[in-house]
This record gives sequence, structure tokens and C-alpha cells, in this order.
Amino acid sequence: MLNRYGPGHGLALDLASGNGRHSRLLASLGYEVVAVDRNAELASVYDPMGLRFLALDLEQATFPLADVQAEVVVVSNYLYRPHLDAVSRLVKPGGIFVYETFGQGNERFGKPSNPDYLLAPEELDRRFSNSFETLDSFFGEVDDPSPAIRARYCGRRRV
Repeated sequence: MLNRYGPGHGLALDLASGNGRHSRLLASLGYEVVAVDRNAELASVYDPMGLRFLALDLEQATFPLADVQAEVVVVSNYLYRPHLDAVSRLVKPGGIFVYETFGQGNERFGKPSNPDYLLAPEELDRRFSNSFETLDSFFGEVDDPSPAIRARYCGRRRV
């Protein structure tokens, strides 16, 4: 999706990065990538790729990246509402915010089923409408990689 919005340049943050699927994609598009995950053992995955990795718990009382801004921020399969606004502020004016996680109704497919980890339909569109122009969004059932209810959002921060 990102390659639709121009060539990569500058800093991209991959939050709750896991094993680096999105980090590798961002790097291949030309971004300087910083992957962030609470699992410090993942550093060994990122070293051979030459990508910067930060082992941080994003659920600390004080959001740990408050002084950082990036051209692109990607979040996948992660939701912690108390810091959602802080995460969105990581995106520079004109930058892109990509968020994808599970949606309400996913409990019928298994985990996650806790409502704290499930987005409502259009929740991100509404939450960020003052700060972002919505470029793309989706809420619904998917089959790939497995049946689930997914919520997707892509927005450009207003200048």
C-alpha cells in the first residue's frame, strides 16, 4: 500500500514489529527503518538485516517515543488505546500512518477476543479525522492468512 503514496525516504517506524515483515518491506521501499518491539530477543532478527531495533514496552505509563517523528508509522496486530493518540503523533505533517489489527466480531474466530484488543468499525477514521486525511480504510471479514475480522486504516497527517 505504501508504494502508492510515493517513494520511500526518511524515517519509518514499525511498532510492535515482531519478526520484521513490515520492517523489511519499508526498507525495500527506501526508508530508514526503526523497528520497535518489547521482545528484546528479536534484536538478533534485525541485526543481519542491518535495521535498527529498539526493545521497548510501548505500554509504559509514559509513552517512550514521545520525542520522535517519522514519515511513516506502521502498526500491525497491536492495540493499546491509552497511547493511541501518542502513536499517531509520531507521524510528521504530510506523513503516512498505517494501522491494522483485529476488529470487533473476531471473537467468533478465536483470539483475540478481549474487546480491549478489538477495534470498532470506523474507530480509527473517527479518532483521527481532525489530524489525518483518510486515504484508505477497511473493516470486515478476511480469509487470508486465516479467517478473522480485520480493521485497517491508512491516513496522511494534515500539514
